[in-house]
Amino acid sequence: MFPSTHYQHSGKAPIGGVLLTLIGGLIAGALLGAIYGFLIFWSPFVYINAFITFGLGVALATAVGSLGKLGKMRNAAVLTVIALLIAIIAYFVHWVVWVERMTGTLLLQPDQMWAFLATINVLGPWSIFGWTPTGAALWAIWGIEALVIVGMGTVSAHGVIDIPYCEETKQWTTESILPERFVPLDGVPKVDSPNSLLQTLQPDKDAAAAYTEVTVATAEGSELRCVSVSSVNVETNKDGKEETEKTNIVRHMLFDRDSFERLMQLTGAATA
Repeated sequence: MFPSTHYQHSGKAPIGGVLLTLIGGLIAGALLGAIYGFLIFWSPFVYINAFITFGLGVALATAVGSLGKLGKMRNAAVLTVIALLIAIIAYFVHWVVWVERMTGTLLLQPDQMWAFLATINVLGPWSIFGWTPTGAALWAIWGIEALVIVGMGTVSAHGVIDIPYCEETKQWTTESILPERFVPLDGVPKVDSPNSLLQTLQPDKDAAAAYTEVTVATAEGSELRCVSVSSVNVETNKDGKEETEKTNIVRHMLFDRDSFERLMQLTGAATA
């Protein structure tokens, strides 16, 4: 639960938004599941299937989350339940398509599908590097696949609506990262108000490997202004490539008009 100084969703889930997300999500889930089933069946390289599986999880989360955002759903719990249902349906559809491609038989009953999978599990439907997984090993592989698809498709969906929503103007805010960088806040006492944050932020014209990043969330015609702060560390790996690691320090702190203007003035000083 966020403190009162931070933004939190109202918990509203408009019936129209729920229906849009559910119906649209079921259509998208069935389509994505079918595509996944075809890809897994036709893939000539079993070891790339993990990337295809990961892709399905991301696609499901993006589709459901985007529909929830379009439907102006501000209730992560409701969206998560819908995402779970859709991910399960998508996973089942993939098995329907995969089995149909393999046997020419369309199995639409869960009990029939389970009986078929139990049978084929003993035989092993594919091999990799001369090894044909069967029994417990194959169940484990299928279990991991299900966990990735259903888990990622469910948990990641509400991340799409993890941005402030203005109840007065009925619109989502737009988040933008300020171009200015600030001195790292390591060792600085915890900030719990706009005033304490503004007193803490110091422009850093020589920011290099470590700095503080500020993100603002605003909407046209809205009095809602939210500020997030992250600690950023940039390291160079052994291949000479830069890797960036971000850690949230402040998430969607509410700013009034005066405090927000002071922040903008501070960023102006940083660019001077």
